[in-house]
Amino acid sequence: GYAGFVLDTRVEAKQGERCRRALLEGAKRSEAFPDAKTRLTIAFAEPLDLQGVMRSMAKEIAKFDVLALEPESERAFASACANKHADVVSVRAGQRLKYKFGAGQIKAAFGNKISFEVCYADALRDSTSRMWFFNNAGALARATRGGREYFLISSGANRAMEVRSMHDVVNLATLFGMKEHAARNAMTTNVDVMLKLSKRRRDVDFSASEVTKMNVDG
Repeated sequence: GYAGFVLDTRVEAKQGERCRRALLEGAKRSEAFPDAKTRLTIAFAEPLDLQGVMRSMAKEIAKFDVLALEPESERAFASACANKHADVVSVRAGQRLKYKFGAGQIKAAFGNKISFEVCYADALRDSTSRMWFFNNAGALARATRGGREYFLISSGANRAMEVRSMHDVVNLATLFGMKEHAARNAMTTNVDVMLKLSKRRRDVDFSASEVTKMNVDG
């Protein structure tokens, strides 16, 4: 029942050359799916690691339609929420998080029009992941005014059998405190808004890089 999908490439910023190879492979693979939206997810614990990847791999990152950041520490969460190039802060809700959803960070992300995301596949894999998923997803929903805006519910599926119908996902979301209409928006309207904003960011970033190049060349 879904109209489309986003093909995700996930890399670990701290892995250096391995991260670079994975990013290059993901960028190349994304070109093989011209009808699908593509996304890069960068997991990081240290903001300097993220800055290094974004600086050295800017051209490759620009090939993806969506840039998601997956923070793994308190400093990383604050950095992700303040990042003006990011489209999504992805929360690995199926595990114990090393940060809290502080009001200041949430406000900064909303100011930058960054969406927060939880992946329901985390609730399907085992009982421990399910426990953490409901705890973390509920906390994030409360911190983001019930997830009424800039809130996404994605599958995070590694296999087709992990994908669930929208009706099932809405029911799941109501169990961690979301209203039914907000849960539906998190898979429809909010996604469209995020994709439009991501395109606008990529266009602005591309224009800025062209101006910089012209200034340097001139």
